[in-house]
Amino acid sequence: MLPVLACCCSIAWAADGPRPAALQGCPVGPMPEMPDLGPVDAGDPRIDVFTGHAEMDLQQGAVFEDEIRIRRGDGVLTAPNGRFDRQSGQFLLENGLQYRNPQSAVSGSRATFDTRSNSLEIEDASFDLFTVPSRGSAGAIAVDQGEVLKLEDVTYTTCARGHEDWLLRASQIRIDRESGMATARNARLEFKGVPILYTPWITYPVTNERMSGFLLPAIGRSETRGVEFQIPYYLNLAPNYDATLTPRYMDRRGLELLGEFRYLWPGHKGEAEAEYLPSDKVNGDNRYLLGIDHQSLLGRGWRATVDARTVSDSNYFEDLYGSTAATSQTHLLRELSVEYFDNIWSLLGRVQNYQTLDESLTATEKPYRRVPQLAASGYLPRGALGLDWSFDGELVMFDRSEGTRGSRLHLSPGIALPLDYRGLWLKPAVAVEYTAYSIHNPAPGQHDGPSRTTPIISIDMGAAFERGVRGNGWLQTLEPRAQFVHIPYRDQADLPVFDTIQPDFNLVQLFRKNRFLGYDRVGDTDQLNLGLTSRVLDAASGGEYLTATIGQTRFFSEQDVTLPGGNPVDNNASDWLAELGVTFNRYWKMNAGYQWGADSGKTQRAQLALQYRRDGQRVVNAAYRYRRDSLDEVDVSAAWPISSRWSAVGRYDYSLRDNEVLERFVGLEYQNCCWGFRVVYRDYIASRSGDSDTAIAVQLILKGLTNVGDPAGRQLERGILGYEAD
Repeated sequence: MLPVLACCCSIAWAADGPRPAALQGCPVGPMPEMPDLGPVDAGDPRIDVFTGHAEMDLQQGAVFEDEIRIRRGDGVLTAPNGRFDRQSGQFLLENGLQYRNPQSAVSGSRATFDTRSNSLEIEDASFDLFTVPSRGSAGAIAVDQGEVLKLEDVTYTTCARGHEDWLLRASQIRIDRESGMATARNARLEFKGVPILYTPWITYPVTNERMSGFLLPAIGRSETRGVEFQIPYYLNLAPNYDATLTPRYMDRRGLELLGEFRYLWPGHKGEAEAEYLPSDKVNGDNRYLLGIDHQSLLGRGWRATVDARTVSDSNYFEDLYGSTAATSQTHLLRELSVEYFDNIWSLLGRVQNYQTLDESLTATEKPYRRVPQLAASGYLPRGALGLDWSFDGELVMFDRSEGTRGSRLHLSPGIALPLDYRGLWLKPAVAVEYTAYSIHNPAPGQHDGPSRTTPIISIDMGAAFERGVRGNGWLQTLEPRAQFVHIPYRDQADLPVFDTIQPDFNLVQLFRKNRFLGYDRVGDTDQLNLGLTSRVLDAASGGEYLTATIGQTRFFSEQDVTLPGGNPVDNNASDWLAELGVTFNRYWKMNAGYQWGADSGKTQRAQLALQYRRDGQRVVNAAYRYRRDSLDEVDVSAAWPISSRWSAVGRYDYSLRDNEVLERFVGLEYQNCCWGFRVVYRDYIASRSGDSDTAIAVQLILKGLTNVGDPAGRQLERGILGYEAD
């Protein structure tokens, strides 16, 4: 009897997963106090009848003049009086009735319960649901054998009584418990008495199982795309694969179709995407995006992956996307790879290409294609003779429309002797870097098969000391480290540069032996890398209160090997590097970094970030980032309640160097137990050329039902570190 009534609260949820806490409704009152009628078995099909007085007739049935209680399973139907017709097998209850189970409570003016068909009809019904606090009414409720529920002239809301801010009305709702689907006819959604959505017919799932259906619509506006509206349709094709189709209308661009396909088989998973905009209103072009991300576990340590995306033109993301992360992309990866892993070896075979989106890059500045690349890496600790044995090898063919083309073979065997004693450790190591080329289109006078062999000798040493800090259960560590590296000079001017760069100097680079990243250059050096780290830890939990690191490299010879166009360096020392991380308490955290030029005597880099985070709704961030001659930026963001129902959010990211706002947004949010409203104004850099765009996101949250509008919460989470949108 009415076991499926609680299902009608799941309207508009087609995807899988539980409903978020933010979409719960207002309290509808205490759970019903169930009468004590003895032990309850929810699966018991028997019908028990309890009454204070009854007149029985073996031919006609019975008349109950005192309160009657009919129990089946964990539900109880109660009425002040009633009668039972033996010939029809029906109970007729009048003059007010109540039905209660642990999930719901229903009242009505009249009810008929058919014991033969196990069907129940209640007229002039009102109901309260407790799984998702909500309530409603219906002119009639009919339950057919506990599987099909029909409601006529229905209203539904999660708002408190007397505050029906939003209502869902339907002339009829039919819920099939077996299929998990509901069908609503003449459904109308009202907010503050104003209809905002209407559909003559719609089906939707009423369980948390994945089922096909429409997902939440999104509405937004930007200068580039104009007013836009999209409504996804989810297709539950099979338990292990599904798809989503999304028509997207953009006022200034036209109608675009977006599609996503996900799949999962034993050992295989992936996702494919496609987007197509025919005849863009701005330029008349057909525009598209295609992408696939696939992984296969082939067994015995083997894995295959495909990661590829392509777009119709270089301005696709700038014109059709609204996030800085998307519009700042300069290349799209296209890669097919096969890998192998075990405890010692890792193998890689791949082909790799890029689509260049940044049209300012010349042909010789674009990345090379790897067609193919074969690589092997091995590491055996404490192997023969007590040594650590290592090997890196690679064979790659590089291709590009312009510039040098060819193949490169790289081999690098190495050995190391690890020694440690009571917190002290020492690790001398020797490796050989051999690289040989086959140039397919050598320039006049250029050797078509240059090579280079370079030894690398290093001694790495360090220690870890610790002491207790009296009185507060802290532990302090002191971790010095020193590494000497010797790499002799080898003339490499005739070697091509396919994929090698010299990365920025930082603490990650401090203890790298080769200052270049890539195999086309091995930097000559005699240097001593020095670092000191100290931590303050909780002795019981191991949590870090403070971490401080400082480091520098001292040079004993000139560094002559350079990339093309570079100059030899004759410095006695590198810049000083320092980092500091402090956790003041459970709410306050700070991170700082500093790079000071030993030769220039000037600050090269600096960054400072401070965060206060009480919870996902109370967050304040302040950051400063500086890099000489390229970056000078202040970034402040916050989300904070300004009353019991109102909250404010905002971000201001400003370039002091360019006197320009990189991104700013401000928003207000209203929340009560029934509904919420969020509006955000955003101004941001929308293209690589520095052009800006503005957007307004408006979102109406009807708790327990659906969201209407642009999904602004996700944008806020990306822009405010630590913020969690309801």
